[in-house]
Amino acid sequence: MKEKLAAFFGKIKEFYTSEETKKKAFIITGCVAAVLVIAIVLIAVLSGGKEEPAQVVEATPTESVTPTIEPTSEPTSTPEPTDTPTPTEPEVTPDIPTPTSDPAEIHLANGEKQSYITGQWVKEEIADQRPYCMMFNNIAVANPQSGIGCADILYEILVEGNITRCMGVFENLTDESSCKDRMGSVRSARHYYASIASEYDAIFIHYGETTYATKKIAALKLDHLEGTYGEGNIIFYRDKNIKAPHNAFATLEGIHKAIEQKKFRTEHREDFVPQHFDFAYPEIGVNSIDRIGYAKLLLDEIEQRKQLFGSPMENNDENVTENVTEESVDEEAIKKEIQEISTAALVKLPFSSYAQPYLTYDEETKLYTRYQYGGVHIDYNTNEPLTFNNIIIQIVQESNRDKNGYQDIEGYGDRDGHHDPVEGKGYYICEGKCIEITWAKNEAAYIMNYYTLDGEKLKLRPGKTFIALFPHYRADKIEIE
Repeated sequence: MKEKLAAFFGKIKEFYTSEETKKKAFIITGCVAAVLVIAIVLIAVLSGGKEEPAQVVEATPTESVTPTIEPTSEPTSTPEPTDTPTPTEPEVTPDIPTPTSDPAEIHLANGEKQSYITGQWVKEEIADQRPYCMMFNNIAVANPQSGIGCADILYEILVEGNITRCMGVFENLTDESSCKDRMGSVRSARHYYASIASEYDAIFIHYGETTYATKKIAALKLDHLEGTYGEGNIIFYRDKNIKAPHNAFATLEGIHKAIEQKKFRTEHREDFVPQHFDFAYPEIGVNSIDRIGYAKLLLDEIEQRKQLFGSPMENNDENVTENVTEESVDEEAIKKEIQEISTAALVKLPFSSYAQPYLTYDEETKLYTRYQYGGVHIDYNTNEPLTFNNIIIQIVQESNRDKNGYQDIEGYGDRDGHHDPVEGKGYYICEGKCIEITWAKNEAAYIMNYYTLDGEKLKLRPGKTFIALFPHYRADKIEIE
């Protein structure tokens, strides 16, 4: 018998190892295995997935068995606690916010606010700090300026002599900022710049001022740091390699020391209300131009459904998007939102024959780069160009105030004492597109806001913003291409 078994297994071994037969052997083995798998699957399917009812094993007095609690429809007594710990679900750490459709809830839970200067999420203590507004020399020989690229908002306005002056709004300067040791050159204030600084509840920083600015600063009770006063030696230094008066530069350390010496408050007053504009959430990013564009698409969809089906609600054809609902068929309300959206790849702002800055759009970065005096406008500290997410052109009623050519702007405390609310028109430009806007200022109430043509407060893309207060008598020279 042993010899027969040995001979049998020997033949099998030879079948699997012989060069002539081992290929057939593996194919046959594979087929047999596949048949077995298919048979097992068929048996499982034909059995209908029926399971035998579980049998309850009763413990005898001599066995040490932990009682098993079977679910029943009748109330059962709670089993006695044992030394074996009962598994529990892991506790959720309170610091981790629960996901929500509203990004604000997550950031607020983390002690953050949306900055009213940039629209970015920042720590509460940063959002609650008063910003700095600093005057920058902007003639050709003073370029490039230092620290101007750190400004979160940059204003440009015509002053006397056909030149412009810039003012930067800075929200969060720290010891890591590229401009901490050199900001300038800093020049003298004009009264309308003081009026703008008051809108932000800012600390106004300048080197010199006109008599009109002196009166305006006093009337607005504006906290300011000035180079010709006692604190000037703390804040500013002169660069001897540059000809005066274009060589006064501020340091962040000096600003902090002067603020402490003057005992200025560093946080916003309790009744402060952010002005100017709102921002889309960085995560969602629907700004005013987006909203108007969506309204156009929605109206086009309503018209498409009317032509196809006679009513925008009669058919939900898959070829037509599902944005139209009962709530969105108020055509008059939608039409009220819609206005012209123009392309804006190039924005030219000829303030005068001398000052003719312009900005170009980059589709890859979705930013506008600023140019002036024949080249790109850069920051001396970083050698980087000035770029912006948003551009606002505010058309203002501007005129000469006196024989020296000092300027007046209606609504910003002009020579006639106009403090009444004033309104005007302008443009909002973002990501290669442009829409018309309106604006309204009430200096006495520290109110200044921008709006779309349907009266909604303007909503910007988070990031940096360039604002030009442009004289009305040259508005026809603005080029948006």
